[in-house]
Amino acid sequence: MRYLIFDIETVPLTDLPEPLELEVARRTKREVEKGEVQPSEAEVLVRSVSPFFGRVLAIGMRLHNDKSGENKDKIISEATEEDTLQAFFETVNHPASQDLRYVHYNGLGFDVPFLIIRAAIRGITISSYRFLNQRRFSYDPHVDVMQFLSRWGREGVSLDLACRSFGIPSPKEGEVKGETVAAAFERGDLEAVREYVMRDVEATHRLFLKIKEYL
Repeated sequence: MRYLIFDIETVPLTDLPEPLELEVARRTKREVEKGEVQPSEAEVLVRSVSPFFGRVLAIGMRLHNDKSGENKDKIISEATEEDTLQAFFETVNHPASQDLRYVHYNGLGFDVPFLIIRAAIRGITISSYRFLNQRRFSYDPHVDVMQFLSRWGREGVSLDLACRSFGIPSPKEGEVKGETVAAAFERGDLEAVREYVMRDVEATHRLFLKIKEYL
């Protein structure tokens, strides 16, 4: 069996049409009123987590061959989002990829739909039915590690919490974290973003190996 473990990093879109900017402002105000984030952080959060207000910056991937134990890592972060998505889906759409199972952490809740919607907006073809198949309560073709650990959403389990529980180094201990990716991108530190996305891939892979026999 071959698995593609992946994670995406997103950043805010700017200069959106006025109706979308108004919606961003409305959602930002709502987040601030909750009192959980600062106003400056709230806007970045709102833009980054929605495929209508944010875009894909980088995709970290690891192709794992269960039989040989071999891993092949790759980071896709092209000059434009369109090129990044095109490169990713060239891998997904390839005939040799049709037996893959996809492994991620909250991928069904975030990464997968984000990628699909951004591909649709950019007009990029996704011909792999397996990738498009997002059915819940199944671990084929998508193995969402978080859904397994949270009992399909019955309990919130962050990647940091899961790693610490299983004795795996948390990817959240580095300088760049999910909430600071946009800031790293703004200052031009793309290498730090690439390093962070692969920390998430590594952690997700190690968690998957811990739970694999229980799926």
